Amino acid sequence: MPMTDRRSDGRPLGRRELSRRAFLGGTLGAVAAGAAWPLARPRGVFLPRPDQDPAGFRPPRRRLPDPYLENGKPVVVVVRGADFAAMLAKGMSALGGFARLGTAHPVVVKPNFVFDKVTRFPTTSDEASVLTLVEFLQKEGFRDITVADRRGKKAADGRAGGKFDWSGLNDKAAAGGFKTDSLLDDGVAPTVMVKDDRWTELPAYGVLKAIYDAPLIINMPTLKRHAMSNLSGSLKNLMGVLDVPTTETMHLWLPEQKARHDALSKDELDRRLCASIAEAASAVNPELTVIDARTVLRRHHLDHVSGGPVEANRLVISGDPVAAERVAADILKEAAPEYELGIGIEMLGRAAALGLGVAEPAGFVLKTMGA
Repeated sequence: MPMTDRRSDGRPLGRRELSRRAFLGGTLGAVAAGAAWPLARPRGVFLPRPDQDPAGFRPPRRRLPDPYLENGKPVVVVVRGADFAAMLAKGMSALGGFARLGTAHPVVVKPNFVFDKVTRFPTTSDEASVLTLVEFLQKEGFRDITVADRRGKKAADGRAGGKFDWSGLNDKAAAGGFKTDSLLDDGVAPTVMVKDDRWTELPAYGVLKAIYDAPLIINMPTLKRHAMSNLSGSLKNLMGVLDVPTTETMHLWLPEQKARHDALSKDELDRRLCASIAEAASAVNPELTVIDARTVLRRHHLDHVSGGPVEANRLVISGDPVAAERVAADILKEAAPEYELGIGIEMLGRAAALGLGVAEPAGFVLKTMGA
């Protein structure tokens, strides 16, 4: 049946629906229904969506060189403790400070605020810890700081929505000299379509333009077990800066993808998602990762109570998001002995193969300390 710009009841399609349609028609249009996608890379015509950057396809975001190296290897710092401020101070002191990244750069801090419901740490980032990190940046001379994560829509007053709003972070930003940004306005935002010929799961990923253009990104996830990837940390957190059609396609959640989704086993869906998480993370390329593992979720990532919270009392900091995630997986295993990284090994290996970081312990320098 040919596609039209109207719904079945005759009403015109909304902007978000047109965005999804253009995404599927352009990015996935070369894939016939029921074909072996994504096992074979789709080829064909790529059409821009209405909210896409008119510059067309871009390469993965180029990150700043990692200043936190020792003998050419990335350094991963693990700090034990329960006081986030003391732990952050100790860890960043060991690395030489935030300023080594360059205080002249505007910086985006990316927490995990992506749940719409009222959630608390560790399902979502602790807003007090986010505020502490911002204060540390300001003390070291950073002046242009934005805390940003993808939300469904902005608050009624035009400020950032979701947890930014109900946690009071918007007010603290106004008083504290930094900005908040929920990135999306009713599901739509300017998007850069990022393409890399090494990717096999999606031919392109839509990265929100405000993130792609950011000179410096600090990734600030929490540590959780995940129902599909088995690990949610530095890589999975970066799905929160992709556009909606991309993240839904990574899960095969769009209505047009239901047949493909239902034809795959859970194992196949999980492996597909893990590979696409690694590819999407390589499109974003953050400069610094700070994993808050003071409390971790040992069962699943959706709720700070039923997810099985357990104290791990660690903070993981590194310029290498893959090495940081590899160390964080060991912390989760220590806190929850029944946990096994499982399919997450493939996710980390794929990210390493794409040049995002180092997955093998022999390839990075691990430093542990107490706060």
